[in-house]
Amino acid sequence: MNSNQSRPIQLFRIPVGIAAALLIFMFVVFLAACTSEQIDLAGAAGAQETMIAEALASTATPAVEVVSSTVTDVVEATPETDPKSFAPTGSIAYVALQTDGQYGLVLAGADGNSVNTIALDETEKNSPVWSPNGEYIAFAANTDGDWDVYLLRLSDGKVTQLTNSPSKDWWPSWSPDSRTIAFESFRDGNFELYSVDVEGNNLTRLTNDPNFDARPMWHPNGLWITFVSNRDGSADVYRMDADGGNVLRLTEDPAPDASPSWSPDGEWITFTSWRDGNPEIYLMRADGSQAQRLTSNNARDDYPTFSPDGEYIVYLSGQPGEENIVIMRRDGTEARAIAAETGFDGYPSWSPDSRYVAFQSNRSGVNEIFIMDLDGQLIRRISLAGHDASEPIWRP
Repeated sequence: MNSNQSRPIQLFRIPVGIAAALLIFMFVVFLAACTSEQIDLAGAAGAQETMIAEALASTATPAVEVVSSTVTDVVEATPETDPKSFAPTGSIAYVALQTDGQYGLVLAGADGNSVNTIALDETEKNSPVWSPNGEYIAFAANTDGDWDVYLLRLSDGKVTQLTNSPSKDWWPSWSPDSRTIAFESFRDGNFELYSVDVEGNNLTRLTNDPNFDARPMWHPNGLWITFVSNRDGSADVYRMDADGGNVLRLTEDPAPDASPSWSPDGEWITFTSWRDGNPEIYLMRADGSQAQRLTSNNARDDYPTFSPDGEYIVYLSGQPGEENIVIMRRDGTEARAIAAETGFDGYPSWSPDSRYVAFQSNRSGVNEIFIMDLDGQLIRRISLAGHDASEPIWRP
């Protein structure tokens, strides 16, 4: 899956309110029309949110600054060059486009030894997500010109189609008990949130609003689902019960707020906000209180994710298509770029022990999957030659 680079939108000199309305309309139209070619969901989402932000602020995203100037060159970890313990374990799934034009889900050992390609066919795939119990992988696939949600059972390799809609169903998110998947759907003429169980039954509409509702994320204990919506005028972060009830607006700012992610203890949410003129990382309580800014960079900081131990946050910094991976303490201190190459480094995924990060990079001219330690000093390529590899996700 190729990373699509996006550039700032040049706006005409029209009133900010009109520009905001037009850009939000374009945002929804863009979401509805973006299946004609391979989609980089993180890049696409960043482009959409940047369009809204620029309309509201009447300014382009500032130039990127390097977050850390002390990053040393990474080296490929081998038994001969590894100066310290570099022993990631477990399995990593990623999407691969092979030279024969077929797409597959690949299971790669974090030790770099074992690779197994499954669900191999000519259907585009994206957004793979492991179930919390490690028994399934949910993913989206473009069948018959539209996207649907599928389920891969690891025990026997069986693939089940969970949704069947002439419109787009994608962005799956697992419930903590591994029984239910929430997802985005355009079947109602705008993006709404739905859920379905692992048997493909009990399809439930969770939101019902004429504006877009997107990017569902389950609370670690299954109590709530966070999502992003512009139902109150601007993109904000919301929370609802797992059945769609008791919707609560968590952020209330004229500038867009997006990309929410739960802390492992379910007490905090990290998210991205444009309220300071460019995208920065914020942290707030589960009820939206005590919001605090964690980053302050002349760059686009986006897609924050907590480490499994809750001590760190990894995020992307830079222009769309030219992001670097940055890690910081959960209070925003000790921020450092751990993958600072030219081109695109993205889709960071934490190892279960919080010691390593898998990521996608096109530093060699083709998308590949790497693992690195938290210092960014040691790195190992785990994707196969001939694979255009994307969206790694570590098995829980």
